[in-house]
Amino acid sequence: MFLTLIWEISLGLAAISLATMMILIVLRLKSAGRIRAESERRDTLLDQMLEWTETGDAGQAAAITTALSQDTKLATNLLIEVFEIVRGEGQQRLAALAEAAGIGDRLRRDLTAGPVRNRLAAAEGLAWFPSAATSEALGRAVLDRHDDVSFTAATTLSALDSDLMFDEALITRLAQVNSSRRIELVLAQFAQTRPEALLQLVVDAHRSDRIRTASLDALTQTGIEGILELILSLEHSPSTDMRVAVARNLGSLGHPEGHHTIARYLSDARWEVRCKASEAVGRLGLLELGPQLCDLLLDDNWWVRHRAGEALAKLGDDGINALQEMVALAGQTPLGQTAEHVLAERRRSA
Repeated sequence: MFLTLIWEISLGLAAISLATMMILIVLRLKSAGRIRAESERRDTLLDQMLEWTETGDAGQAAAITTALSQDTKLATNLLIEVFEIVRGEGQQRLAALAEAAGIGDRLRRDLTAGPVRNRLAAAEGLAWFPSAATSEALGRAVLDRHDDVSFTAATTLSALDSDLMFDEALITRLAQVNSSRRIELVLAQFAQTRPEALLQLVVDAHRSDRIRTASLDALTQTGIEGILELILSLEHSPSTDMRVAVARNLGSLGHPEGHHTIARYLSDARWEVRCKASEAVGRLGLLELGPQLCDLLLDDNWWVRHRAGEALAKLGDDGINALQEMVALAGQTPLGQTAEHVLAERRRSA
């Protein structure tokens, strides 16, 4: 009797397992079918959109608008992909078609509520839907509680050539962000479209050094007229961070008029400035400053000694020979050890 009960229970469990497996198989098949059907719809719609950008057929436009409105999620993802391929007038006409299908409205709604990933995707996607309604929605999103959404909305607004300028709320948020990369991305966009806003930040001594130096970096990358004069106007700043930024940007700019400032910075009172100036010498290949780099190999700060040695190694045979002579003459002194360490690093990276 007991064995019979165990046998029946075992058969019941086996039946349940088999039924569960069958259900999972059916669900997997249905899921695979949905994915396959969605892929087919996507491919068909992609072909239609690309063809329509070439022909402009009215009947085809109506079919595309209907398809876009029926599956807005698929449409949004596909449109972003197509916008990366299609440029010029075709892109503008396709954006107008998508707006008519309600995609812009959906993105503007997503921007106001929902998960962060949805708000972030909407802030990025609205770059393809310029309108007064989009600018208004993005303007509100600049105040979003999540930094990534706020800054993405700001950069999208800037890319759309809106009249958004830096206000106190946005500046304060930028100053508080931990990610320097995020600040760089936001300011780089504004440097392209609103350089005058960054110029005001750079010269405003009441702003934080972090914002001022990041703004200067962004402006230097644009190569706008007058950037050298702006950098040199800050060379005597009492702020260590600002002088470091001056050295860094003179190294990026590579203008001969900045070489005198780089040379003077090699003897700056702050080790951070001496470090960055040494890097600039190596980056620009300023052979005439080789002797000063040799002197810095005796600096009290290890980072200065190391950066000076790296810069010497970038000056070609003259710099390499100088380092090798120091190894031979100075032995295991700090000077010789620094030169030997730099040469060893150079051999490993060769």
